[in-house]
Amino acid sequence: TLKIALSLTGNLGDPSEDLSVPQAAAGMVSQSEASALRQLINDSLPSPSLCPPCSSHSSPAASQVLVMGPDDFIVAAVSSLNRPFGSGIITPSGVLLNSQMLDFSWQNQTLNHSLPRLHNLPEPGKRPLSFLLPTIVRPSQGMCGTYLCLGASHGDRALSSIVQV
Repeated sequence: TLKIALSLTGNLGDPSEDLSVPQAAAGMVSQSEASALRQLINDSLPSPSLCPPCSSHSSPAASQVLVMGPDDFIVAAVSSLNRPFGSGIITPSGVLLNSQMLDFSWQNQTLNHSLPRLHNLPEPGKRPLSFLLPTIVRPSQGMCGTYLCLGASHGDRALSSIVQV
């Protein structure tokens, strides 16, 4: 299921730069698409055409902290430094610049994928696709309280980590 879901993210990128991205995102959450994809789920591995191979190479990633207070307010703080000291560039005021450029898919080398994602190629003014997933699980309507507040990083491994928890 996760491999199928991650294969669909190959159509995602900056929606302000590519008009097909909002359509792809809408398709990902449509009932008809879910019904069609449900037929592909079984105990064997999905076909290689559906799942681009992912690298098992581990590298520094972005991080996040989620804090839930006693009043049920939740704050998510996300850092896109991606590695110690980010890009290695510090502004004159002492601010570390991030290395979010690593979140783009590059033609010759990608951080988390062995195949580049065409909708996430770097272009001037474009925002890279991010797999930061601050997640808040709340009870159904009419009930109060928060059940769970968690986050994960490491690119496409984040989704499986969240689902397993």
